[in-house]
Amino acid sequence: MKTLALAPLVALTLAACAADYSKPGFYTEVKDGRLWVFEEGSKELAQFQKSGEPAKQYTKIGAGPEGMTIKSSDAKVIDAYLAAK
Repeated sequence: MKTLALAPLVALTLAACAADYSKPGFYTEVKDGRLWVFEEGSKELAQFQKSGEPAKQYTKIGAGPEGMTIKSSDAKVIDAYLAAK
């Protein structure tokens, strides 16, 4: 029973962590210790939210905030996110 009570707290904590990495025009989510980045409103984001993983994945190990691995469905999205202020 305690496990069920902790689940919403864990989900809320992870959502708060992703908010720390948000930048205008991008959706971010921390999943399994990796930062996923998508353009807001993109079809790739919709697919990720529906299935949990995009069809294509690009990864930059250690390139994200605090040395986090950053992942996306498009390498250009990762580069744009990293360049955004």
